[in-house]
Amino acid sequence: MPQQREIYILGTGMVTPHGVQQEALPVDKLACHIIEPNQRTDTSDLTRFIPKRALRRIDHFSRLALYASFLALEDAGLLEVDLENTGVAVASGYGAALTSFNFLDSFFDNGDRLASPTHFSSGLHNAASAYIAMQTKAQGPCVCTSNIGLGPAYALASAIHWLQSGIVDYVIVGGVDEHCQVLEYCIDRFQSAEEGAPLLPNVVAGEGAAFLVLGNEPLKATSCRLGDLTIAPCSEQKLQQKSPLVIAPLGVADQQDMITELTSRENVTNILPILGSHPSALAFSMVQAAQRVCSNVNSEAQAFALDGLNNSALISFKSI
Repeated sequence: MPQQREIYILGTGMVTPHGVQQEALPVDKLACHIIEPNQRTDTSDLTRFIPKRALRRIDHFSRLALYASFLALEDAGLLEVDLENTGVAVASGYGAALTSFNFLDSFFDNGDRLASPTHFSSGLHNAASAYIAMQTKAQGPCVCTSNIGLGPAYALASAIHWLQSGIVDYVIVGGVDEHCQVLEYCIDRFQSAEEGAPLLPNVVAGEGAAFLVLGNEPLKATSCRLGDLTIAPCSEQKLQQKSPLVIAPLGVADQQDMITELTSRENVTNILPILGSHPSALAFSMVQAAQRVCSNVNSEAQAFALDGLNNSALISFKSI
């Protein structure tokens, strides 16, 4: 068994329709005020990191992941560092939803022989992780996990294993999902006023990406340490009452009693009203919790999320 090593959060990156980094989840705004059919996250500043020509065939979904990843690398001070021995672990619930539906449209409109190969290749869930690896020149393990609610926890578990095993120096890990009209239509249908509606009313389909850069050594004074990662049924989780908690609900109606109980406590932040229903929202909770500790606001913070089966993930971050 490899010797246990401390794992540090070296940098964070986050993008949503609200903005980037500290503006990505403003407490005074609501998701329903910004999610419109034609309003999406602005990724135009991605050209700071990647030439415009290289972005020509990269779709919105992968641009979200690239943008948040490079912001995290910039925050870590690793943009000019050789990242060859770096792993990439990406989580996504729905993958490149808009691109996938565009591929289906091209298939229905033009037949299988003339369906768009670009939409097909970009519509795969692991397209985002592949683009991150190519653009950063990372040659370590590269995976994509897909789970509604707990995907980022599984991606983080992979990242922890790689770093504990010593097979990589750094890991770029996070979650990404995009908004599209089909998903918005589905959410509207599942939150009808009829009794037994599975989703809460007024929930919208959110989008954005949130990433962490992990390593075994703190590179700067504002790094923080990864504490525990526990994936278990909700009833078995042991929340630290005095530690700030950032929760990432899916907007599922049968979880509302638990969310109401959690949010009634002190130092609990619910990102659902700001981000919207996002299958990889735990990545945003992770980033927010890590940022609180890195900025010395708190000495410890936790991120918490549930899937649709009452399983949950609890992740803690601690000061160095």
